[in-house]
Amino acid sequence: MNQRIAIAIEELPGNIYVVAENFSRCSKFVVCEINPKKIVVQKETYFNPLNGHQKSQSQLPGYINQFDVNYVIAGVMDKKTLSNFQQYGISVITTPQLQIKDVLEQFLTGKLNRYIENFEDDN
Repeated sequence: MNQRIAIAIEELPGNIYVVAENFSRCSKFVVCEINPKKIVVQKETYFNPLNGHQKSQSQLPGYINQFDVNYVIAGVMDKKTLSNFQQYGISVITTPQLQIKDVLEQFLTGKLNRYIENFEDDN
């Protein structure tokens, strides 16, 4: 069975994409489908339609759920957003601003753990 992950992305100068610091504030995210042999078989980029909206942290998990993802990867996440993702059965991984290719490699090789201690204050 294929897995699907959503990664919050931020574009740096030189067309370099890194994990965005905050999922609910990112302008885009990439959804990757990974087959059982740990090969990315599909990669699609989407704009975050809730970027800049005050209630995006509570609405974004429901929006992301429509993409049937198993994991969400972002830099930090507040506890409320984490809880909202968990209600949909979506696991959360937080990681520093790695380049997307590095994050995918670490995820595929099992080296990217669920670093959920990097919470942002809910306030």
